[in-house]
Amino acid sequence: MAKICILLLTLAVAAFGQTSADLSTKYPSVIAYRVRPHVLMTARFASDGQVCEMTLEKGQRTDASIPYDDSFSNEEVRSLMDDLAPEGQRGRDLTGRFQGTIEGLFYTTVYTYENVLVHVYGIRQLGTGKLGQVAIK
Repeated sequence: MAKICILLLTLAVAAFGQTSADLSTKYPSVIAYRVRPHVLMTARFASDGQVCEMTLEKGQRTDASIPYDDSFSNEEVRSLMDDLAPEGQRGRDLTGRFQGTIEGLFYTTVYTYENVLVHVYGIRQLGTGKLGQVAIK
């Protein structure tokens, strides 16, 4: 009897599951680049084909596990900036002191360079100093 119940449950899940084609008809596909383990980058491109915006997110599910540390340290943000928008391409650092906003536990930090803007969006977890999402424009 237990085998029949498991078989029926499996058939029900398979019958109502969505295929790749089903999802493609509902949603546009997005290309993401794995720039580090557990760090995915999506890019927007200008009409000339050059990247005009990169968004980085941490803590993506992998085939092996689901990492729960879904935030960037300040050092990781700097390292990712150096990899994706090297100093020579960013230009001179024009960031003033205390650039950003804080609203409750949500905050945005803005790093301004001659050719690039970097926005770091996050939720301040009390006592951790962790960051959430990084957008390089």
